[in-house]
Amino acid sequence: MNPWLKVAVGAISLLLALGYLYRPDLIERLNSIIREYLLNDAYIALERKKWGMFFLLVAFLFLYLGLTQLGVFR
Repeated sequence: MNPWLKVAVGAISLLLALGYLYRPDLIERLNSIIREYLLNDAYIALERKKWGMFFLLVAFLFLYLGLTQLGVFR
């Protein structure tokens, strides 16, 4: 997998994680747009902290993997 793709996936996951944790109103608006395809209202209302932590962990994983392949941590 391309390291820039990993960094991009990590950045998107970080934004989703922060949205779920700190601005659930923005996620609810996004949910109203794509409700039929990806999300369910129960996930946002009942499990927003779980989803937020999931995306935060995915973000750190992809950011770390991408940045190490780019040689940033050398």
